[in-house]
Amino acid sequence: MPGPEPGPAAQIQPLLGPIDRPLDYAVPEEFAAISPGALVVIPLGRRKVPGVVVGRDAPTHAGRLAPIAGAIDAVPLGEDMLELASWVASYYASTPAAALRLVLPPGADGPVRVGRDGVWRVRGAPSGDTALIARTAAGGGSARRREISAALAAAGGQLPAAELCRVARTTMPTLRRMAEAGQIRLGRSRRSGLDWFGEPPPPDEPPLLTAEQDAAVGAISARLDGGGALLLHGVTGSGKTEVYLRAILAARSRGRSSLVLAPEIALTPQLLGRLRARLGTGIAVWHSGLAPAERAAEYARIRDGEVDVVLGARSAVFAPVVDLGLVIVDEEHDASYKQDSAPRYDARRVAWFRASRAGAALVYGSATPRPESWHALPRVTLAERADGAALPRVDLVDMRTQPAGPISRPLARALRTATDRGEKAIVLMNRRGFALGLLCSGCGWIAGCPRCDIGLVIHRGPERLSCHHCGHERDLPRRCPECDSSQLMRQGSGTQGAEDALRELLPSTRIVRLDASTTGGRGDITRLLAEFAEPGGAVLLGTQMVAKGHDLPDVTVAGVLAADAPLARPDFRAEERTFGLVVQLAGRAGRRGEPARVIVQAWEPGARALQLAAEHAVTDFVTAELVARDRRGFPPFGHLVRVVLSGPEDAPLAEHATAVADEARAAGIDVMGPAGLHRLRGRHRRAILARSPRAEAAREPLLEALRARRSAFTTADIRAVIDVDPQE
Repeated sequence: MPGPEPGPAAQIQPLLGPIDRPLDYAVPEEFAAISPGALVVIPLGRRKVPGVVVGRDAPTHAGRLAPIAGAIDAVPLGEDMLELASWVASYYASTPAAALRLVLPPGADGPVRVGRDGVWRVRGAPSGDTALIARTAAGGGSARRREISAALAAAGGQLPAAELCRVARTTMPTLRRMAEAGQIRLGRSRRSGLDWFGEPPPPDEPPLLTAEQDAAVGAISARLDGGGALLLHGVTGSGKTEVYLRAILAARSRGRSSLVLAPEIALTPQLLGRLRARLGTGIAVWHSGLAPAERAAEYARIRDGEVDVVLGARSAVFAPVVDLGLVIVDEEHDASYKQDSAPRYDARRVAWFRASRAGAALVYGSATPRPESWHALPRVTLAERADGAALPRVDLVDMRTQPAGPISRPLARALRTATDRGEKAIVLMNRRGFALGLLCSGCGWIAGCPRCDIGLVIHRGPERLSCHHCGHERDLPRRCPECDSSQLMRQGSGTQGAEDALRELLPSTRIVRLDASTTGGRGDITRLLAEFAEPGGAVLLGTQMVAKGHDLPDVTVAGVLAADAPLARPDFRAEERTFGLVVQLAGRAGRRGEPARVIVQAWEPGARALQLAAEHAVTDFVTAELVARDRRGFPPFGHLVRVVLSGPEDAPLAEHATAVADEARAAGIDVMGPAGLHRLRGRHRRAILARSPRAEAAREPLLEALRARRSAFTTADIRAVIDVDPQE
């Protein structure tokens, strides 16, 4: 006789534990109404873990199913978010659990507990309901209380009380006594990521649009009702942000929401100020700099439809925006949109998926677009700066004709002249540290990382040798460990070394350094840019973050040190990145019509990327780049999938890497490698690169070869990382 009919079942993806696929669970009668997207508690071995319902199909398991243990007190994911997570997991070869974590409410993937009321909750999940907010008031009081009031004012006049305690190094009892004395005001407010940006700026008056801007707004608005993507190519200073603002207002007038992506947190405060001044309320921010409670609050505000504009960095592409009508990807050329840890998604491609599913207009904007966007999308061009000013002159300096040191004679003269006039300059050195290495002139020994097989960089304060990959540090040796010579020399220069050179050149000028070593704390980027913007001559020195979209007044000189260094890397995007970096930095100068000059230092100033960048020749560069990539089958004429295998021993790693590459070739795809990479964190590495017209065609044979060796990899402690559409 046939067995009993299986009862109601659900497919549930555990969020904790090693399970990388959904499992079947029985659905008790009290949970019969649960639907995909619900967060539930499920038994997994001896544990109870959170999971997400991803389906309500009949079970594939023939035996008895374990029942769902409970429902978690949380708003379920929408169908669109489930679909997005499923697509990310599939396209980027990620586990379903890792993809789901991208779209879950903050903290929803932690351990679960049941309360006395019988309700299951995620332990330690942040609450975004209310926060104690400190605001400026009359001020006064003791010197210490005036310092606290000054810290609050410097933050824009409003901060979460807990944040003010940290910034001003004070306590809640002190703040309460100040509130009783009328020196500050304390009040409850729903938490928001806007809290640490202070009071909004005053409303601004919309400028008259140029003819090019008006045409761009019209082209975007025409896509708001039926969807579609376009590339907004505008020279630096052409008013792309104004076009974005008008497009957002057009979406708002239709009752639809907008999602605005910026590549770095560094750009968020300035862009947020423009949005708040023009759009007023209804804005949320979303990026990794938010505290857990702020992130939870912003998620709830977005999900509940309290806002219709969301601004954020890469991860904001997963914000639960209601009735999405417009997606803007600003500075779309920037590699920061690619996540470098699993899931290795590209926010630009995820934005395309979201916009296409929502029927939303999608705008990629840049002064130096990627060849992929240039080739694939209809294009609207802003060819002139909005104020009619000319693009700055770019001079290439051959460092072979200059004395030793990071600053050439032409750049030194330009910096002195500008700062003597009270003007500002930006200098880009795309390597942090004091010196780029330590070597022995006697035997040629180079100070290297014992775990990564790369050179150590000298940092100041105090002087240490540091690895930028694994964090290994050591004291500087006084003598060579190989030959005992005392003839140890410092090679090259990083941002710290360039800072010393600038301080010697400009002893009375304010030097502001912006790199990963100076921006580790919350608000550091905003504070440093504000310091640079203060009246008077100043130099902003930093890594590539100084070239990213900043709109700063009075900048009349921009300099690039070692501009051709990236060209030495074995990377098919090396010329694209070099060209873009120079053009983008040049665009920071002369944005208010001031006569400006850009000086680019290079050892090979005749390089094509530098010559075309000096002419601001975007069309010529991209056209030639597309011809070269078409010949080689590189993006946009093909997709790349990269696999990096790592292990403690090189011989078995090389054997397994060769086998994986051979199996992929046997499946008919074009495979390069395996190629050796430098050792990283004590592990040897091999890279395999597959190329195909479709990402799926290259991805699946590699995945099959990796799955077939899962047991052998475990035995040999070999790990595999797969990266679809890698940036290098």
